[in-house]
Amino acid sequence: MEVISLHIGIISRGNGRSAIQMAAYCAREKLYSDYTGRSYDYTNRQDLVYHEIMLPDYAPNTFHNPEVLWNSVEKIEKSKNAQLARTVIIALPRELIHSVHIQMVRQYAQEFFVQQGMCADISIHDKGDGNPHAHLLLTTRSLDRDGKWMCKQRRNYLLDKSGNRIRDPITKGYKLGRSIKTNDWDAPERAEEWRKGWAEICRSWFERCGISKEITHISYARQGIDREPTIHLGAKVRSLEDRGLLTDRGQKNRDIEMRNHERDRFIFREHIEKDRDRGLERDR
Repeated sequence: MEVISLHIGIISRGNGRSAIQMAAYCAREKLYSDYTGRSYDYTNRQDLVYHEIMLPDYAPNTFHNPEVLWNSVEKIEKSKNAQLARTVIIALPRELIHSVHIQMVRQYAQEFFVQQGMCADISIHDKGDGNPHAHLLLTTRSLDRDGKWMCKQRRNYLLDKSGNRIRDPITKGYKLGRSIKTNDWDAPERAEEWRKGWAEICRSWFERCGISKEITHISYARQGIDREPTIHLGAKVRSLEDRGLLTDRGQKNRDIEMRNHERDRFIFREHIEKDRDRGLERDR
């Protein structure tokens, strides 16, 4: 059973990253960042298959423009280490054509992110090197009914038995408890939900397209399978390997595949020997 390849990450200002730059890279566009005062140009890339910004209810229509959307995000975030966006990168099934990839990714984005209140900037790339993949760039703040960005968390005042706020005698202000987050999108269980959701969509489309293939979001280790997963090569490395140029990452996968092959042979021999021993016991 094949395990999906889906990576979730964060675009953080604290790591020197820019939401506008990432949006330009994914959409293969030229976008200007008001925050950095720079333009980011990726229009020379020729591998864009599809791009769309999908919006939740209450989002301004102007957010269909990536420059407007992501400059709005960078403007509302004041912190030096602000989390600007969430990224989801998905390896797309090579057995399926681009028109199906688009439907799959749109279905996934709508069900698991847009319906939950996120703006989803989706792009599909394919260089024709056997590595079609999708980028989902997601907002981290919720929107209110007026299309304005909400706070990521709200104050939680401590209350007395009568339900009144408690004053701090020293600061003269009201006592605060732990802040309450506006949404739960960074909860650990969300990642599991998103991975499982993509696997289910893949299974559904395989069945719809008449492809017999099993796929899961559960790692080999969690399945109890003694198999070492290969690493993701990426488009550049795969292109070099396809041209017969050996790479370190490609060699790592060849070593992993060899170890898995030897492990499978060992397990197979064990089964044969056990079957033989059981047969001998019966003959006795």
